[in-house]
Amino acid sequence: MANDVANIRRRESIQRIEAAISGIFHDIQCIAKEFERIWATHASYGKVPTSIDLKPLRGLADDILTKDNISKLGMGVVLEPGVLGGCDMFCEWRHIVGDGRPAQLDLNFNRSSESYYNYRDKPWFTQPREDGKSVVEGPFIDLYGQDAYILTFTQALFSRDSFIGIAGADVDLGRFERILVPSLLHLNHEALLINETGRVLATNNARWLPGERFLAPKTGSDAEQHITQLARNTASWRLVEYF
Repeated sequence: MANDVANIRRRESIQRIEAAISGIFHDIQCIAKEFERIWATHASYGKVPTSIDLKPLRGLADDILTKDNISKLGMGVVLEPGVLGGCDMFCEWRHIVGDGRPAQLDLNFNRSSESYYNYRDKPWFTQPREDGKSVVEGPFIDLYGQDAYILTFTQALFSRDSFIGIAGADVDLGRFERILVPSLLHLNHEALLINETGRVLATNNARWLPGERFLAPKTGSDAEQHITQLARNTASWRLVEYF
C-alpha cells in the first residue's frame, strides 16, 4: 500500500513538471500560429512580409507577458537571415522592463559593431533549425536582454517545409524554479531536475544549487539512484531521485 501511494505521488509530480513545461510551449505556439497566419496570408498573394507586417505580434506577446504571467521575461520570433522582406537579420521580441511593462527588445545586428548580436550560432536557434524540434536551452545569463539567469524555450517556424526562424520565450529560472519545486517536495525522497547537459534546474534539498553541474554521489552510497526522462520531445530534462 505504501508503495502504491508513493508511485501515485511520483506520477503526479512528473505530470505537474511536464505540465509546467507544456504551459510555456502553449504560449509560444500562440505566437507561432499568429506568425504563420500572417506569413501564409502574404504568401497567398505572392508576397514576402516585412517587419511592419509582423507588428501585430506585439499585442499578442504583450497580452501573454502581462496576464497571469509568473515566469516569462520575454517572447517573440527570431527569423533566419534573409527570409523577411527589406532586412537581413530580424528579431520581433517583447520583454518586460523595469516598471513591469512590455517593450521592444533592441538588439544590434550591425556585423561590424563590437556589440553585434549574432543569434545565428545560438543553440536555441540552431537546434530547431537542424532537427525541427522544440528545445529548452539554459540556464545561462542573458546579457543582452534581462541580465538574468534564464531558460530559453523555442520551437521551429516553417514555410512550405523550409525553416524560417523560431518562436520562443525567455523564462526566469528563479521564478520557474518556484513552480517546479512544489512538485519535487511532493515526493518523500531526495530529488532534483537536471537539463540535457547535466545542470541542476530545481531540487527539494540543499545539496545542490540551481545552475550548478550535477555530480552523482560517490560509489558506495546507500541511496538507490533512479533517473527518469521528462518532456522528451521538448525539454529533454531528467528527474533524478534517491530512494
